[in-house]
Amino acid sequence: MNQPQALYQLQQIDLQLLKRQKQLEEIALKLDDNSAIQAAQASVDVATATLTPLRAKARNLELESQSTQTKSKDTEQHLYSGNVKNPKTMQELQQEIASLKKRQQELDDHLLEVLLEVEEAQNALDHAQKTLDEVKERSESDYRDLLIGKADLQAQIEVLGQDRLNALKPITPESLKLYNALRGRKANQPMSLLNGLSCSLCGIEQTMNVVQEARHGHKLVPCINCGRILVYK
Repeated sequence: MNQPQALYQLQQIDLQLLKRQKQLEEIALKLDDNSAIQAAQASVDVATATLTPLRAKARNLELESQSTQTKSKDTEQHLYSGNVKNPKTMQELQQEIASLKKRQQELDDHLLEVLLEVEEAQNALDHAQKTLDEVKERSESDYRDLLIGKADLQAQIEVLGQDRLNALKPITPESLKLYNALRGRKANQPMSLLNGLSCSLCGIEQTMNVVQEARHGHKLVPCINCGRILVYK
């Protein structure tokens, strides 16, 4: 294996390492991402904040309605007890009873409206809670899968790391220095296969002299256009 071929083999390993490392970074971001749970929890919080005051309002209306009903009943009993003789007092009690019954009817009507709102808010909360439970269940399953994927990638990276050490052995310091210098400028692909008479990455046809030198593999021959090292395989 000549120097260009050895460098090309190193490049293939480096590209695989970069790919695995990027995948590992993506998994790390996903493992830290709990936005779906936060959004579902926010919906539960909103639904709870809507339901709680409605329940309190319904309870207060129930208590006031019961109090009004009791007062109306007591007033009627007092009116018809035979103890009230004064016509004016009787008229006042009758008016009070009518007022209390009217108020109770208003309270009952309002209570019915609020109870419907409570039912609607409760349904919304139940739906939001169900969604939250489902999101958490999916997240737990995804989390387990991500951990498995992470472990698999780490194992692959370890193997590729050893492969890279082996691939470095036949490469001279001078060749490696040039390879590393070109990596940053050539999107991690300093090596390019010779495809017929052309550079496989930029597509430019080479001179016959360049093609012959690249095929011999005795030295590192750059593409006349992109400057990558040409590899004949």
